[in-house]
Order: sequence, then C-alpha cells, then structure tokens
Amino acid sequence: MCLKKIAIIFSLCLLICNIALAKTLPNPDTSAVSACLIDADDNGVLYGKDEDKIMHPASTTKIMTAILALESGKLDEPLVITPEAVNTEPSSLGLRLGDKITLREALTGMMIVSGNDAAVAVAQTVAGSVPAFAKMMNDKAKELGAVNTHFLNPHGLTAQGHYSTAHDMAIIASYAMKKPEFREIVSKKAYNMKYMDGHTEYVTTTNRFLKSGFEGANGIKTGFTNAAGDCLVASATRGQKTLIAVFYNDDYRWDDAPVWLEFGFSFYDPSELQDKTVVNKQNVIKLNKITEQRIKHSRETNKNLAALDAAIVNKAKSLNNKTTDVADTAQQTKAKDVDVAENTKVEVSSDVDNNISNDEYKENNSSEENVEVVSDVTTDMNTTEITTSEELNPSLEKYVY
Repeated sequence: MCLKKIAIIFSLCLLICNIALAKTLPNPDTSAVSACLIDADDNGVLYGKDEDKIMHPASTTKIMTAILALESGKLDEPLVITPEAVNTEPSSLGLRLGDKITLREALTGMMIVSGNDAAVAVAQTVAGSVPAFAKMMNDKAKELGAVNTHFLNPHGLTAQGHYSTAHDMAIIASYAMKKPEFREIVSKKAYNMKYMDGHTEYVTTTNRFLKSGFEGANGIKTGFTNAAGDCLVASATRGQKTLIAVFYNDDYRWDDAPVWLEFGFSFYDPSELQDKTVVNKQNVIKLNKITEQRIKHSRETNKNLAALDAAIVNKAKSLNNKTTDVADTAQQTKAKDVDVAENTKVEVSSDVDNNISNDEYKENNSSEENVEVVSDVTTDMNTTEITTSEELNPSLEKYVY
C-alpha cells in the first residue's frame, strides 16, 4: 500500500514537471513581410504573420524543383546540360557544356549552393523543357493544396506571374521533408559533388541556419532577389517532431528562424521531443494531438482564418471524446477534414481578394539578384500554356500578367 502511494506521488511530480517544461513561450515578432510556422506532421499552422499574402518566393522555388526531380525516376541518368542552362543568371553551380554528371549529384549541388543553371538543367532533364516542367510544378502544387502558388520557372528568378505564399511554401516543404533523400540533401553543410569522369567539386551551403547550432536544425532553403528580399525556409526536428518556418522578405531571417522554431517546440510535451525509433509510413500523414492552448496561441494574430480555427476546435473536441469505435471516429474525422478544406479555401480566397493589390506585382524593370549574389533577368520562355485559367485558382487570375 505504501509503495502504491509513493508511485502515485512520483507520477504526479513527473506530470507537474512536464507541464512546467511545456509552458508556451511568448509570441515571437518578426521583420518579415510574411511568415508561417507549421507542424510538419499535419501541416497545422502554429503561428503566422500574413501567411497567405502573395509573395515572390525567390530560390525557395527550388524546393518544388527538387521534389519533382526526386520523383522523376531519372536520378541516376546523365544531366542534360544546354546553352540555356549554362547561360542562366547566377547564382550558379558552374555547369559547363560537356560536363558529365548525374541528375542526383546536380540536384544535390543545386540545393546546397542554389544554382540556377542546375535548376534549368534539372527541369530540362526531367520534363524536356522549362515550360513543361513549370506545368508539372503547378500540377504538384495543386495536388498538395498550395492553392495560392503559381510557378513559371524552376529557379525562382523574378518573373511576372511567378508567386507563392509563406503558408503554401510551408506545405510544399512539409511534403518534401517526408522524403528521406530530400532531408539528407538539405541538411548538408557541405558536399563533394561527384562527376561521372571521377573528379569532384566541393560546395558549401548558403543556409547559415544549418550552422547556427540550433538544436535539431536540418534545412531547408534560402532565397534572395531584389523583389523578394531575404527569404528562408527553415526546419528543425526534435525526436519525432519536425517544424517548418518560412520567412519572406525578412532582413533578420537568421535571427527570426531560431526564435520562431523554439516557440513552436514549446507547444509540445517534452516526451514528444525525445529521440525514438521512427517507423516511416510513406504517404501517411497523421493528425497530431491538438490542444486548446495550441489553438489559442497559434491563431492570436491570424483573425482572417477564424473559420479554420472553429473547424480545428471541433476536431480537437472530437479527438478528446473519441469512442472505441474506430470506424465511427475515422468517418467523423474525414467529414471534419472536408469542412476544414472548404473553410480554408473560402478564407484564403477572401484574404487574397481583400489584401493583395496589383501594385505588388508591377514589373520590376531593374536587375535583380538571386540568393546571395548577382542580378536577375527577364525570362524569355513562352508561358502562355502555363497561365491559362484552367490551371490557376480563379481568384488569382488577375495577379498573373
């Protein structure tokens, strides 16, 4: 009897300690024009600042380029290197006509140094042409639910009608981070890129966040153009929990990323952030535990998504009161997911119509830089087939020039 009492007291002490450790940090600030923090398990928004605002994505575009390359089935085939690829404006991987390198190696180099030449070569290898590849990018974005995104090129150099949102890019990055090979590539601080003739080229990452010492830092992509400003998609994993933060047009991206991610991890019980053996179930995204505290802090600054909040609250209550009837629970969750999707579509469409002006996407006649260097150019590709209304969210057609 005495041992039982001791065990109960010990359990209560552990519970109190866990609650204290899991205390949510104060809401973070950011200088970003748009930012979004999500849980990569279920894509739930933990925090944001104008996360559905239409933005220039710069080289964060290459996240989608990498996804399609990894899914192409051509990773070990030779890269197609054309004059168009070699002459693409920097930043550059330094590809030359006649180089022999596999798609896999070029893709790795592209993501580490943000090579625009490599991005064009990857697109042409996978799809035959840049316009054809851009169509694949838009189809994939639509499939993933990135409804406020439209791509025209594989590298992110500024082009009229090439845009995304912090929220959409977080969703795209979440999908990418479920691919082990993608995770491995974007976590590299440096790499010896191997050519087919046996020589290697040493490349180092543009992502200072990877070198920051932040616990669990493992990706993902930097970006910069004059139009986009400094951009960063950052990720960190602790135990089984991966969080993704996106910052668009943020002069203090290196400072903001660790603060936002630490804030996100504070939502979770410490037991969720301990290293455990993870069974990877491909293409299965499980709904993470949702708490009233998480909902409150997640949405304090996002009044435009009130309808989505209501749907999440209903889902949380459903999960808390679930019965042993698995079939009924699954059916209820599916029905609520439909409500969430419909509410999200309505709110996003409304937010875009009310808050985005055409002035944000007037053509920038000055030269622009991509990632940590150099100037942008006007893209000369034929984009007519890509910008048809059938392939765009109708509410965004007026933002495509």
